[in-house]
Amino acid sequence: MTTNRRSKAVVHAHQAAMGTTYLVARRQITALDEVMQQHPGLNSFGIGVFEPLRKTAEQRRTDLAVGREELGRSVAMVMETAAWLCENITPIKTPTVSSYGAKHVMERATGKYVTNGVFIAAALVAGYTFKYKQPNVLFGMSARDLKRMN
Repeated sequence: MTTNRRSKAVVHAHQAAMGTTYLVARRQITALDEVMQQHPGLNSFGIGVFEPLRKTAEQRRTDLAVGREELGRSVAMVMETAAWLCENITPIKTPTVSSYGAKHVMERATGKYVTNGVFIAAALVAGYTFKYKQPNVLFGMSARDLKRMN
């Protein structure tokens, strides 16, 4: 018997939405959770918060918490984006492609909007090399593949 009924309910909801098995849904949720734990500044906005110098410390903490909560509820979109990345963009060693620019390429190719944070989380789940450049992230993605998709 599952001790945490809430997490089981979340997995079942994701399973129903994605049409996957329970195990696959649980792995997807776990993958996003691990990425979010490894990158504490990651949220739906990207890395950090919007205009941090104009906000108090309390406002920054609140914005970050809200953004992380929002990203945590976007498991389906993160996994969909990660799958698209794996199918279409070849990984390279040197991180040179901005998450924000690559996100727009993906949006034009698929017709689906994603936040910068969702794109970053998807690329991290997919295993691309990265380098922080707040609020964006530079990824090791083939520029040739991105131009082809554009």
